[in-house]
Amino acid sequence: MEFYDDDGAQRSAGQLLLQVSRLVGERLRVRLDAVGLHPAQGPALFFLGHHEGVTQGEVARRLRLTAASVSAMLQRMERDGWVERRADPADQRLSRVYLTAKARGLRAEAEDCFRGLEEEIGTCLEPADVETLARLLRVVRARLLRASDCRCSTLRNVGTEGEDAA
Repeated sequence: MEFYDDDGAQRSAGQLLLQVSRLVGERLRVRLDAVGLHPAQGPALFFLGHHEGVTQGEVARRLRLTAASVSAMLQRMERDGWVERRADPADQRLSRVYLTAKARGLRAEAEDCFRGLEEEIGTCLEPADVETLARLLRVVRARLLRASDCRCSTLRNVGTEGEDAA
């Protein structure tokens, strides 16, 4: 299937999705920057608001970020007074992450940023089309996540073939 931009350039569905994703990301960055958040910090606030006390590793897994990225992000958030990391009482090697009162207040502002972005996107489409788009994007996301998980588990198992056999 072929698609064309306003300038007549041919684009595939994947190219259009990538382009729209970047544009949405830019709009989100502008909105979150206004309240002092980096784009990855918004989802981290939401996740931690529902799962306080998780480990840094769990934050990385659930947000699909690298451990190094999460560590740097949490250092910035800790410096800015939004999270606090505490050693796990049962295992001092683990660090658990908690929101501060300041972050709980900021969470409402971040939600407004995401809600505003949703409204902005909604003005581009009819309500039924927004629902169709969301449904189709969930299908694509699920398929890509499964493919990513399969690829990651395959990469983790490289060199271990036959270890479970016996």
